[in-house]
Amino acid sequence: MKQNVHNGSGLEADLVISESTSLNPMGQLLVVISALSWTMLATGTIGIIGNILTVLVYVKLGFAETINISYVALAVSDLCCILSSMVAGFCYSPAMQALLTHFRLQVDLAKFTNFIGFWPQFAFSRTTAFLTAWISLERCLCVLFPTRVRLIITRKVTKIVITAIFFIGCCPAVLAYVEIETGWSFDPNTNTTVLLMFYSSGSDRNIFNGIATMLYSVVYSLLSWIMVTTCTIFLIIRLRQSAKWRSANASAVSGADRNFPNIQRKVNMRENRITKTVVMIACVFIACSLPKSVQSLVVLIWRHEYSAYGSLRSLVVLNAGFAMLLGEINSSTNIIFYIITGAKFRSALKQMFFHKS
Repeated sequence: MKQNVHNGSGLEADLVISESTSLNPMGQLLVVISALSWTMLATGTIGIIGNILTVLVYVKLGFAETINISYVALAVSDLCCILSSMVAGFCYSPAMQALLTHFRLQVDLAKFTNFIGFWPQFAFSRTTAFLTAWISLERCLCVLFPTRVRLIITRKVTKIVITAIFFIGCCPAVLAYVEIETGWSFDPNTNTTVLLMFYSSGSDRNIFNGIATMLYSVVYSLLSWIMVTTCTIFLIIRLRQSAKWRSANASAVSGADRNFPNIQRKVNMRENRITKTVVMIACVFIACSLPKSVQSLVVLIWRHEYSAYGSLRSLVVLNAGFAMLLGEINSSTNIIFYIITGAKFRSALKQMFFHKS
């Protein structure tokens, strides 16, 4: 017996079109959605390569510096985020429709994409957000307590924090899958096989689903965004103060340069480079994550009107597509900042490609 259950898990599930969107307004949007899905697939391919290279390079450089551990964790989370985004994008591409037609399958595409693409994407995008916040906080502590930070943030502490962040980020998504069941049915009218997805409790959503929605849409978004923004503003102010000090004391430093320890100069330059890297990563995160966070909050507050089934469905679909693309861009660009600011990173990357030379 075919069960017809609406998926109220929300978030991205309500931001995509269902199979019944053959009406003219939504039919016109299919072209835009298809273009966005292929763009996400192309961007994701580049991001996958970049994050894999990031992991390989930092493994080669070693983890004597705790920041390298955080960079690797961020690359892993970004990689998972990109993969889940590509899955969601592929589900609304012409290729997915062709596969369903070829194998004569029916499925509630919005619900199916939500389960295999959007929930994992939310989990890893929020994990990326908290990792970015942790990296920003770590850099702030290095600036505030340069002589004691190595006693505060050790490799053990870093590993514990990163493990906790992955657990916190992924746990709500795991809860969202509780009581989900699947089944198969045959539709003699269309001579197709139907994939059924429903909650065993018989309701449209369960309590775990609501908890996950609230955490991802409100709590996690606000916490990570406030932390990253606050730390970034602080780091930018300190960088400007440092630049002004160097400019005002350029002549004095030049005269005493030979008496200034060479090792200390290198340490200061390296610390400034790391700070600039963190600031660039954080700025891109703020710019790319803000539309997605605002979208999630608006959907949660005005769920009936601002949804794919409401009066503003055209606006919802367009905003959701571009928000997903921005999130994918955020997860694909970090390697550029590592190359720009990291001399050791550039050197190790060149050695990987030009080892014989």
